[in-house]
Amino acid sequence: MEDKIRITINKKEEFIGNNTTVKELIQSRGLKKAAVWVNGSQLLKAQYDTFVLHEGDEVKLLRIMAGG
Repeated sequence: MEDKIRITINKKEEFIGNNTTVKELIQSRGLKKAAVWVNGSQLLKAQYDTFVLHEGDEVKLLRIMAGG
């Protein structure tokens, strides 16, 4: 399993591909918009394309829904 890493997403342990970016994680879950925290720090949307997740990261992923 060297091409997979273990992370925690919304308090659930999961395995994802090595070198997965936040943008790829969001897309893999079928989400168009999401707010993301990694290890307690909220990321800016501008970071999603380049922020690579690492073994042991704790991710909080909240889907953003349109309101009105």
